[in-house]
Amino acid sequence: MDGGDIKSPGGAAVDRMDIMFAALLGLVFLLVKVVQAGFPALQADRTTVDVVISTPLIGYILFRARKEPRKLDEWGLTARLTPSALLVATVMTACAVAMLAVCGVAVAGKVPFEPRYIAQMIGYIPAAFPQQFALCSVGLVTLAKFRPFRGQWRLPLAVGLAFCLAHFWTPARIPGTIIPIQMLITFPAGFFAAYYFARFRSILPLTAIHAVAYPLLNNWIERAL
Repeated sequence: MDGGDIKSPGGAAVDRMDIMFAALLGLVFLLVKVVQAGFPALQADRTTVDVVISTPLIGYILFRARKEPRKLDEWGLTARLTPSALLVATVMTACAVAMLAVCGVAVAGKVPFEPRYIAQMIGYIPAAFPQQFALCSVGLVTLAKFRPFRGQWRLPLAVGLAFCLAHFWTPARIPGTIIPIQMLITFPAGFFAAYYFARFRSILPLTAIHAVAYPLLNNWIERAL
């Protein structure tokens, strides 16, 4: 172990370096958003944001994994995807698409699927991966080492709530309220993602589900609000 580990009240080691890096990544994200809002002439689009966030994350993963290969398992990057894991991921994807379709019909009256959505899903992977890494590989793994969060329900609820609150900045609001539509959707998404990660220890299917769901959310619901 390196000098970055401290002991949690529950007795398990908490990786302080992971926490510090996740906080730094969040700060970088906020700074990029400020630049987008304050300096539109720079034309910092979503691709720019994704590159700025994903590049240091990949560098951090490679740096830590070179010294501590076990971190790849802890982060959920090298777990073997069993048939059960793939089946559950497929069901979760189907449920997410169905929920978005129902909401899309309620908001816009239709849910068309255009070929460009596939390109958007692939293009969203660099944005989805850092979010799943922060949510599960760092957030869930860290909280799980503290006694108050141990249990069948408490940890997924905490992760779901954190993921929900992290989306308060999103612009698409429920009509007549200050509540972003993503806050309603990201709470159950974070809850079930936490359950999946705790059971199968992999963020790769979660990244894929996230990449599929967001373009549908954006095209079927947010653009209609």
